[in-house]
Amino acid sequence: MTELKSHENNIAKFEFDVAYDDFKKATDTVYKRNKKRYRIDGFRPGHVPRRVLEKMYGPEIFYDDAIQIVFPEPYEKAVEELGLEVIDQPSVDLDDIEEGKDITFKVEVETKPHPVLGNYDELVIEEVSEEVTDEDIKSELDRQLEENARLVEITDRPVKADDKVNIDFDGYLDGERFEGGKAEDYDLVIGSNTFITGFEDQIIGHEVGDKFDVNVTFPEDYQAQEFQGKDAKFVVELNSITEKQLPELDDEFAKDISEYDTLEELKDNLREKLADDKKEYAQNMRENQAVEALVEKSEVSAPASMVNREIDYELQNLDQRLQGMGLTLSQYIELTGMDINQIRDQYRAQAEARVKANLVIDEVANKENIEVSDEEKEKELQETAKNYGIDDLEKFKEIFAKNVSDDTLVENIKRRKAVELLASKAKALPHEEYHKFVEENSNEESEEVKED
Repeated sequence: MTELKSHENNIAKFEFDVAYDDFKKATDTVYKRNKKRYRIDGFRPGHVPRRVLEKMYGPEIFYDDAIQIVFPEPYEKAVEELGLEVIDQPSVDLDDIEEGKDITFKVEVETKPHPVLGNYDELVIEEVSEEVTDEDIKSELDRQLEENARLVEITDRPVKADDKVNIDFDGYLDGERFEGGKAEDYDLVIGSNTFITGFEDQIIGHEVGDKFDVNVTFPEDYQAQEFQGKDAKFVVELNSITEKQLPELDDEFAKDISEYDTLEELKDNLREKLADDKKEYAQNMRENQAVEALVEKSEVSAPASMVNREIDYELQNLDQRLQGMGLTLSQYIELTGMDINQIRDQYRAQAEARVKANLVIDEVANKENIEVSDEEKEKELQETAKNYGIDDLEKFKEIFAKNVSDDTLVENIKRRKAVELLASKAKALPHEEYHKFVEENSNEESEEVKED
């Protein structure tokens, strides 16, 4: 029988009993499982009698592992029986274990908080246009021109901004070469701000074959402390200059990069594609704004345990991205000069915002009694498989089921439906009206604070 002692400030305290006989069986299991590990003079390895071990070390030698065996199942049943949404690992205490006496587990665990929602029938967001403009078309064409540009070697003029140069360089600090300050055949785009401020500017005006000095000062906040604020000299040799040349934007360009014969046909096709993108973008923006607006109107806090899990997730993503670049997280930490806590802190604000948003969205789903049908789950799996480019849906379902619980699938669909509901209820105002509304409400809140 489970007894809920208290449930305040999102901390649930409850107790449940485990029969002594079940605990005794667990200690037997622990002894049999680990007996090969015990070594005592006078006994063969694996043949030390249990009574000898208990006499030497006390019966407590088996207790910790036995608790790990008997605790999980009744704990999960207790959580289900009490209807708790736990968000962290439990803290467990128990009285001294006595022969023949049932064991009472005293549990304390953090539970999911339920925000006090603001009125989501009165959400106000900024209008997001779905119109594809001529500027949108121009930006897309400019991008395609850049992708199809060619690099031409330059020999008849000096370096100018936006050129790509190939250089050798050797760095000196206080007249001595320093580690990491030397490279050969290094490609550098002038204006990319890849190097220390002033380095790239001093290459402008030089010609192929020139050998010259570049003098710079390391920033005061440079990641390597030994270089902070120090003056350095780089001996630079200019090996080559290349210039990016864009193709002509005409019918021939359209033919080269697409199935269309004219530039106008290409533009019409881009307009259709961008219309779909703009529509999706606008809907995402409306949804994000609606959720942010409701968070602002609600009383919601972000538990540290949930925030830390979000940060862990971001660090896993960072680690995967670094692996794709041939780096480890440890190498990244060394290169940036930050420790792991500083990196975690970089993700903290966005993690807190995401936790608050999810808590508010989940509360809306609960309040609106949003349900998920089998048909909706099937459609979600089909869309997910399609997004990953997987044709074998049944095989995908099999893999998905092994890695993602049905509860998680349902939760994701509920959240999406709740967000769509919020966006549909929100009133969208044109840019100027929206910012006037925000300013007026900010002033009202300031006046309320003064009165309090």
